Amino acid sequence: MTRPARQTRSSRAKSRVRPYVPRKTIYELPPLELECMKVLWEEGEASVRQIREQLAADHRPLAYTTVETIMDRLTRKGVVERRKVGKAHRYTPVYPKAAARVRAVAALVEHFFEGSRQALRAHLAGAPLPEAHRGRRPAPTLARPKPRPPARPAKREKPPLDTTLL
Repeated sequence: MTRPARQTRSSRAKSRVRPYVPRKTIYELPPLELECMKVLWEEGEASVRQIREQLAADHRPLAYTTVETIMDRLTRKGVVERRKVGKAHRYTPVYPKAAARVRAVAALVEHFFEGSRQALRAHLAGAPLPEAHRGRRPAPTLARPKPRPPARPAKREKPPLDTTLL
């Protein structure tokens, strides 16, 4: 009688790897990826070394391999294009900054203002909420509540002094 093959730890891990799903908009890029994109939009085309140097100049020092990984992710997402020049890669943005801004604002309007640009305009002008939003609960604030001071232990009374031994 033969035993079924045992599954090793590495083969189980490989079977659980999720396929890569790119984000829908540039608005959804994590902050560090967006920082790299800002450098690319400013430069037009840059290598990992140049991006890293610019981020370090902006008080964000990162390891070369960190920036390299970020740029590889942006390439897989289709946000930048990569071409090999000598031993290094040069990256160029696929979307111009203005197009990315338009997409980001459109996503903001869609997600937070139910597709209404007028609601966004009113919000920016400081106008009160429109009728459709008045019945809803107010959105939670992002500020953290103040921490409570630690509870003080109850005052203990001192036991009476035993004077029999004195």
